Amino acid sequence: MPGKLFYIRPWDNHSDSSDLSKAKPKDKMNKVELNDTKVSKAIAALCHVAEKTEKKDTLLEKVDVVQMQICLKKIPSNNKTIKLKLPHSIYHPDLDVCLFVKDLDVKDREYEKTVNHFRDLFRQKGINCVTAIIPLKSLKTEYKPFEAKKNLSNAYDLYLADVRVIRLLPKLLGKHFYGRKKNPVQVNLLAKDLVKEIETAIGSSSCVITSKGASSIATVGHVKMSPGQVTENVVAASEQISQEVAGGANNIKQLNLKTKTSLSIPIYIAEGGPQDIKLPKNVRVREKVEAEELSTMLDAKVKVFSNGRIEVIREKIPGAPKEKKKKVLPKKTVPKRSRKLKGRK
Repeated sequence: MPGKLFYIRPWDNHSDSSDLSKAKPKDKMNKVELNDTKVSKAIAALCHVAEKTEKKDTLLEKVDVVQMQICLKKIPSNNKTIKLKLPHSIYHPDLDVCLFVKDLDVKDREYEKTVNHFRDLFRQKGINCVTAIIPLKSLKTEYKPFEAKKNLSNAYDLYLADVRVIRLLPKLLGKHFYGRKKNPVQVNLLAKDLVKEIETAIGSSSCVITSKGASSIATVGHVKMSPGQVTENVVAASEQISQEVAGGANNIKQLNLKTKTSLSIPIYIAEGGPQDIKLPKNVRVREKVEAEELSTMLDAKVKVFSNGRIEVIREKIPGAPKEKKKKVLPKKTVPKRSRKLKGRK
């Protein structure tokens, strides 16, 4: 049972248990130093509990993943997605992957041609890891209702999105994805080495740091991997997060390891609180967005920004008549003397 995990303590050796509770990074940009022995013991405990749970519950078919929970001292004011490059791939055959793609023909109402095109492309390249392909037109029509979006967010383990449509997805997918930190991973379907592009996307991980809470989750492996491989992934992920998070390593309060069906095991605890952290001031960077084709207007393109703002750009067609500007007539003004006479009447 998952509840037994509370009594499994990989740091029972009291001679070095003080390292766990008094860990304190020296520098803001310093990496979080983890004890590999303690991390490997925690992973072994999680795998042991997962095996017992799998034997008792025969209905569990999917492989349980190992997650690292990051708790911050001070919540940053901006959202940030940290892409993690792990030494060992976290992909397993039971992983269900959904891919959002761009429509081949914007004017055509049928989207089956787009699905068949990408299925044939993946079959030629030998890519068998993508479970479902959803074009943008299908997303706008079939998954427009509230319940449909909710069911879609729970249907797959990982979501990928073509780089050409990823900026349109926040408005189409909504809070069921971005509110629950199920952001689609960006892939370039026009890449020369498409196999490597897909394998990198499904084999790596990411950590979404939001301004709505101090806790975040990053997947670092699964229980079918060896404890040594998961340990190396945990160390690599902690180093990258400590360098990318606002406030640096000093802003990390605690790191825990857990599975989806277990309690968490702490592997790093730091001293101090939010009063000791000084976050950098926000610097606005102008976002570069490419203009997309607009199906409702032939002579215009649209820019969709990450914050939901939409900008329509009209294109000049050669030989087209220029639009006449409407003349604005000046308003008739009444003299002040006539106003006084009207008031006396």
